[in-house]
Amino acid sequence: MSGFKIVSLLSFPLETQINWFKQVLDPSSFELLQVSEHASEKEICEAVKGAKCIFHGPGRFIDRRILESAKGTQLFQFGSIGYDNIDIEAATEFGIPVANNPGWSAIPVAEHTIMAMLVLLKKTFYIHEALNRGVSVKDELIAPGNNQVLELYGKTVGILGLGDIGSHVARRLKPFGVRVGYFKRNRLTPEEENELGVTYRTFDELLEESDIFTIHAPLNNTTRGMIGRDQIAKMKRDSILINTARRDIVDEEALADALREGRLSGACLDVPRDAEDTEMLHRRFEGVKNMLYTPHMSGGTREAMIRAIKQPMENVARLFYGEKPLYIVNEV
Repeated sequence: MSGFKIVSLLSFPLETQINWFKQVLDPSSFELLQVSEHASEKEICEAVKGAKCIFHGPGRFIDRRILESAKGTQLFQFGSIGYDNIDIEAATEFGIPVANNPGWSAIPVAEHTIMAMLVLLKKTFYIHEALNRGVSVKDELIAPGNNQVLELYGKTVGILGLGDIGSHVARRLKPFGVRVGYFKRNRLTPEEENELGVTYRTFDELLEESDIFTIHAPLNNTTRGMIGRDQIAKMKRDSILINTARRDIVDEEALADALREGRLSGACLDVPRDAEDTEMLHRRFEGVKNMLYTPHMSGGTREAMIRAIKQPMENVARLFYGEKPLYIVNEV
């Protein structure tokens, strides 16, 4: 039995995951234990004992009790960019390095964001659904003096968060002839701003000036609830909000109210993860005309999924061969 024990909390078929690790490790050099997504906390605590590496993604929250059982683990590797479902302070306290998987979904999420901008400006889904019901909304939307179908050209786009995804969005906006503002915790250098074609704005300035406000920030204690009722009230009338990040960044009840009252003209939410989330959003935004939902799948292209596997596997190989893993997000 190998001494290099890997525990996976991912739901992909076991044979599929074994094949991932075979890309970087000799099959005889590791033991892979998959834990059911329905396992109890007690079962997880037992499974992670003695693990060299633990794999996880979005889903179950990894609390202090599980991490205490995992003391001695040399790498807690996320397959996702986000790592908000782990007690990061406890992991640090127990000496467990936590790594995320940055950048793999930046291209498809950026493409999805641009698509959402165009779909919402053109009222595409509202028109499509009306026609499916046998109703034409042409006169309603392009009536003289009240034309509601808009161009992206000339608009001001505000990007909240300018990491891998936000930067890809900025680059793809260049040919559309828009003004791009951004807000992030650490401002870019003038050279970086010039290369991306972006202008730094304060958070309130970004809210007040943007025709389209798109969120590409991680979920943490700073960003949780960052877009609430007061912030939505500061946004331009008839502006559009796009959230392809995490749902807890936005107060969705406040957003629904703003859309129903006509203060905002549309929204895209790539946030529901399961049937319960989807049903909740359906109830909350029922009757809203210009709405685009996708089930947190904007990054899930075939090409991106290949990248999503490659980086974590390389990190495991680094650990196995005594090199320091990359993308560590805590101070271990």
